[in-house]
Amino acid sequence: MSTPPTQPTTPAPASVAGRALSDWSRDGRFGTWYALGPADSAEPPLGALRIHRALLAPSGARERLTAAVRAVAKLRLPGVPATVDLLREAGDVWLIVARPPARTVSDLLATGAPGLDEGSAASVLNETAQTLLALHAAGLAHGSLTPGQVVLAPDGTALLAEASLATALGGADASTASLQEADIAAWAALARTLGAAWAAPGTPAADLFARCSDTAGSDGLAAARTTLTSARATLPRDFLRRTALRAAAADALTELTEPAPPRTTEPAAVTAADSPAPVAPDEQRTVLGKRHRSEPATPLTPAPGGDEDEIVLRFGPGVPPSEEEALRALWAAPAPATAPVRRRRRRRAGLLGATAALAAVAVVLWLLLRPTAGPAVTAVRVTAPPQQLACGGTAEVTGVVTTDGRAGPFTYRWLRSDGQRSGVLTRTARRGEHEVALRLRWTVRGPGRFHGTARLQVLRPDTTPLEASAAFTYACAG
Repeated sequence: MSTPPTQPTTPAPASVAGRALSDWSRDGRFGTWYALGPADSAEPPLGALRIHRALLAPSGARERLTAAVRAVAKLRLPGVPATVDLLREAGDVWLIVARPPARTVSDLLATGAPGLDEGSAASVLNETAQTLLALHAAGLAHGSLTPGQVVLAPDGTALLAEASLATALGGADASTASLQEADIAAWAALARTLGAAWAAPGTPAADLFARCSDTAGSDGLAAARTTLTSARATLPRDFLRRTALRAAAADALTELTEPAPPRTTEPAAVTAADSPAPVAPDEQRTVLGKRHRSEPATPLTPAPGGDEDEIVLRFGPGVPPSEEEALRALWAAPAPATAPVRRRRRRRAGLLGATAALAAVAVVLWLLLRPTAGPAVTAVRVTAPPQQLACGGTAEVTGVVTTDGRAGPFTYRWLRSDGQRSGVLTRTARRGEHEVALRLRWTVRGPGRFHGTARLQVLRPDTTPLEASAAFTYACAG
């Protein structure tokens, strides 16, 4: 791909869309990023990308940019900063997002931060892979992934800035297929870089990141992410807290919210080549049609008031809470304790009593912990609402698993057509329960039309999963 041109020397304005620009800025692949003051001073700053004017000069570039921004915004992915607006003002096109790209993984690699370790690397790699897979499933690509595009959210999760802009502004060689291949290669390089920087050489974690990189190149990104998530035992026990990444994100926010000195601008000459079209100095045009602030994504959480296995699948990044809690429970589980044996006066009787007690405990533990085959699953069916969902509607999807009536656990997962997955879940059937209901609530927000398909897979050892699916439609005029 060609190197993007530099931004003309036209100074940045003091404000955009009526909000003040801070003195902080950062060069991006497609323009310059600024921090933009929010409407409420209690809120964090927004991010404002001033698109390079030369990139918008080719015929159709603006239309492609608008289409790319809209396509990503409609997905409402948790791993992409939420789109607030796309507007033209005084000859410049600005992309406004929910947060500035600070702090980035590139910053952390350059300057370091206390506590960054293999757990930090695993979090970043898992979340970026999840976002890229969702983009690819929707027929999109990031296209220009580098450590400088990986931004930390306040909770330490990794977000991808400038997603899909390469599709619109990357030049004639920016086909979606080639950009998706570039995404996979970039992720593999990121795995190598973070493994070398944040994992001690020769450790199992360092080997894991190298294997993830190799797997991405040979078998694809989904296989690489599976390699990563299946080896959590090699990572620090508390890595899910993202302590070091949270601290780095908090430092960046403090930096951005410090009061800036008053800004003055000098009028500058702008040539016809610099400006795509004559624009009055105070003209402001919103490319998306209206300004909106996207609601923050809701994490994956159990449905309030529902069955214990009911899952609300929305847009939470990272490891689902159900998996996280199970992992922590496994780590925190104490070793089974044996009942104390009363001391006896006669040593022989004491030894016999202790032996009997230990034997009894062993039998009880074997009965409790022995593996159970669980019920045999014979059929799966899924139903979704037949009526069309309206704005902000929630699809109540129900799966019914038919069994042979034996008691025991079985595992399953939900897969959504937008690329989101529940992870592997477990449900225990009661004896005589021949039909087990599993529920999925899928909430959709925002204007537009959407066709969603939910697929339920019941996983069976040593054989193919049983599965079924159902679809629903959503329409919202805005």
